[in-house]
Amino acid sequence: MSKDLILAVDVGGTTCKLGIFNQSLEMIDKWSIDTDISDSTGKLILRQIYEAFVQKFETQDLNMKDVIGMGIGIPGPVDFETGTIHGAVNLNWPNKVNVINIMKTFVDFPVIVDNDANVAALGEKFNGAGKDADDVVAITLGTGLGGGIISNGKIVHGHNGSGAELGHFRVDHDQRFKCNCGKSGCIETVASATGVINLVNFYYPKLTFKSSILELIKNKTVTAKAVFDAAKAGDQFCIFITERVANYIAYLASIISVTTNPKYIILGGGMSDAGDILIENIKTEYHHLTFTPAQENTEIVRAELGNDAGMVGAAGLIKTYIIDKE
Repeated sequence: MSKDLILAVDVGGTTCKLGIFNQSLEMIDKWSIDTDISDSTGKLILRQIYEAFVQKFETQDLNMKDVIGMGIGIPGPVDFETGTIHGAVNLNWPNKVNVINIMKTFVDFPVIVDNDANVAALGEKFNGAGKDADDVVAITLGTGLGGGIISNGKIVHGHNGSGAELGHFRVDHDQRFKCNCGKSGCIETVASATGVINLVNFYYPKLTFKSSILELIKNKTVTAKAVFDAAKAGDQFCIFITERVANYIAYLASIISVTTNPKYIILGGGMSDAGDILIENIKTEYHHLTFTPAQENTEIVRAELGNDAGMVGAAGLIKTYIIDKE
């Protein structure tokens, strides 16, 4: 039997999602294990991941000799060429961790590592909203704002791995809010779930709108979901906030369109669940802003894979950089 199995790992701060795929990226099995962050060297959790695959192979009567390679997505800045993570706060990895070197002490097949946002974008390109397109951008709208760029079928990394750090476009030129990166004005500070709250607290004292979420604002318990739900119900203040957020995201999408000209701009993460109240506003402003040839036949769509995007993309690393090169 020829080699036909891909191992996929999406490492998160709480759980590691594990999957087994064939080389057509059809999922054979998936499960998860808790992320053990007690060890700051990375060796413990990587060994636990390997052991979880060994145990699964035994129960499924599979053979490690049939594995083509393992793809891994990590929440941190990655040197793609070496597989080195330059610190991962959510994993308690304060220093550099060479994931490939550690995992190669357990396996003898190829291991490829990339940033989790890049990997999720690749997943959507293969099996999700960007299927069959070689030029795809994914924007993840969660607590922060991240994403990945696929150009000509390959992930954009840049010369030192900082390519496609979409959350750090400066769009708020007044620099009202400090970003986790240490600078101010990043789009993450005004167009993530955290950014929605920043804008609510900034604008509410300055505007004459009354709002159904006033008590949430006063009690400092307002959430992005509460804002979008109120906007859907016709709350004028929340509609104003939603439009501000949509304009920032549309501006980002416009810049991306004249830079890489993707076929699909895919919106994922928890905030994309706001639905049309956010996404249709993004589309409208995007069409106003963007150079006409650069937006022609470009579609802004919602992500389709949900929590499986990282796993599918991790398998996609092996397909892109090993199988398709043969």
